[in-house]
Amino acid sequence: MIDLGLARIGRLIKHTPQTWKAIHVAGTNGKGSICAYISAMLNAKGISCARFTSPHLVDRWDCIAINGKPVSESLFLEVEKQVKQRDVSENIGASEFELLTATAFEIFNRQKVEYGVVEVGLGGRLDATNVLKQKSVTVISKIGLDHQSFLGNTIEEIALQKAGIMRQDVPCVVDGSNQQSVLQVIEQHAKETGAPLRFPDTTVVAEELASSGESFEPHQIQNLATAHLAFRLACPEHDVPLTSLLPAIKQLRWPGRLQKISLENITGRQQEVLLDGAHNTQSAEALAGYVERHLRSSGNPITWVLAATQGKDMNGILSLLLQPGDQVVAVRFEPVDGMPWVKATDPNELLSLAARHGVDKSAVYSAEENVKDALTKASEMAGEKPVAVNCSCLYWSMKHLPLNHPPSPPTMTTPNHLVIVCGHGIYLGGPQNGHDESEWLIEPYKKGETPTFIAHIKAGADMMNSDPRSVLVFSGAPTRSETPLSEAKSYCNLALDNNLFSSTLLGSRVLLEERALDSYFNILFSLILYWRHHPLNHWPERLTIVSHEFKRTRLVDGHCAAIGFPLERVAFIGINPPGLKAQDEGSNQLTLGQWEQDPHGASEELLTKREKRNVWGVSQTLFTDKDEAIKAGLEGQIRRLQDGSETLLDYDGCIRPWATIKD
Repeated sequence: MIDLGLARIGRLIKHTPQTWKAIHVAGTNGKGSICAYISAMLNAKGISCARFTSPHLVDRWDCIAINGKPVSESLFLEVEKQVKQRDVSENIGASEFELLTATAFEIFNRQKVEYGVVEVGLGGRLDATNVLKQKSVTVISKIGLDHQSFLGNTIEEIALQKAGIMRQDVPCVVDGSNQQSVLQVIEQHAKETGAPLRFPDTTVVAEELASSGESFEPHQIQNLATAHLAFRLACPEHDVPLTSLLPAIKQLRWPGRLQKISLENITGRQQEVLLDGAHNTQSAEALAGYVERHLRSSGNPITWVLAATQGKDMNGILSLLLQPGDQVVAVRFEPVDGMPWVKATDPNELLSLAARHGVDKSAVYSAEENVKDALTKASEMAGEKPVAVNCSCLYWSMKHLPLNHPPSPPTMTTPNHLVIVCGHGIYLGGPQNGHDESEWLIEPYKKGETPTFIAHIKAGADMMNSDPRSVLVFSGAPTRSETPLSEAKSYCNLALDNNLFSSTLLGSRVLLEERALDSYFNILFSLILYWRHHPLNHWPERLTIVSHEFKRTRLVDGHCAAIGFPLERVAFIGINPPGLKAQDEGSNQLTLGQWEQDPHGASEELLTKREKRNVWGVSQTLFTDKDEAIKAGLEGQIRRLQDGSETLLDYDGCIRPWATIKD
């Protein structure tokens, strides 16, 4: 069911905080790629982000990603169940897409990301995603005729619906290659809304890409330019040349967009096949251009495998794709999970259209619903000449080409080792990649210590790189009024700027703990973060803590003992500032000090210190709610302090959940 409007979704998410900043992307073509590019740019700079795109490709949960990694099935189903119960109990009657959108936003909130990159589902003005409250940038990609029964019969009417995502004083990045009448509609609506318009300079971007030696198709350059400008506006503190982000972008694989796949295990064909989900005339024009340049260059005809959604302009699409001498195999896809409104076009209808566009009747074949038959027949008909699969329903493509699912993030064996790097300052970025102290925000008494902080970061990264079962956590909240940047995120940024590990590890083997305001919580919050990210291996078997050597006693004999983590499973990497003298022991807290009398930091004095550091009001509760505390095995072991923050109760013989873990 497609039923546009914001009333139902508004009721559905009224209790879901939108603490993250949104980058909202509308358009007809390219919006999914733009979302992927922006997310890759955010990940490359160590900025925590979530992405919601639609439709899903194989499983319903693959449309939601956290730091480039699709959410787990268990988390998705848990949150979806909660959302559906809310829908029923409040008699909302939400549509399938509204339920999915609410599920995505609830997951964004639970994961405490800084940015949410959100693709519009249909249109813009009345699309469920338009309930976003904290838009930092909006984006309008290339607009064409699509979904006319919902959005309007003319491209100008459709453009007005897409422009409905604009907000007053929120910059809107617009693909300048749109036709003039579309741009006029967008400009007029921007004027009425009070949204400043920005247009990417594709010429500059094309030159920049050319100088890097990388090859991109024209529409990819347009999308990259649009995405980069949106990223720069959303994160001005990370305004870097596009070329510096290319390593992350090159690793991106956007399924079903000019994708090379292998059918060897299905049909025996050794040559690669082109897969693309062009679903309207604009995207078909880009596909046709690619085929002309790369597949037809030697005069080869193309053998097409076609499957289509009802309502698409297949006559217009095939007029662009097909040429005399081409061959066509048509197939019908089955119902799509979670999208009952998506219906398949009859294969014979597609073959009839193919004949109208010059394909000989002897060069067509209907496979009905037999996908393997379709692919095998196309391989036989083509021989060694090119084969291209075009399906406006990418779900079909991904489901039936199992060797070509979206590439998974780098995998590791079952994790059992948590490496914690404790933050002590904030790296702001700069040309010296942290090796100039002016690029840091630090307390006056820490002057000269930034090389030590870099050594801590490198030691943590080296440990993670050397142990495939380790997960690295940078820990530290935003503690300076000058910037909301956390110590954790700044440390991760420095690691990425110095190539200490790949950005593809973010969200899987590198996590950011951005709430800790002292060393006790560096450990406790990091443990809880690990638990949230590893539902099958809740707690680590081993800890390695990286900090100053003079804090070893406090961190290991004090904090780890207090929370009940077995000390025989704790390792410590201590690196002191150069020239630290024995007489400095007292001022540098070489002993437990106040923590010896108050191991959980619940005293008024230690609580006050945390309050002073918490300039950005970061939540200091251990879990989001009672249910989560129960799942973690810590219900009844938590002390709530007068300011609303929480610590663990004294150990006193109670069993901590991480104390019984065995490999």
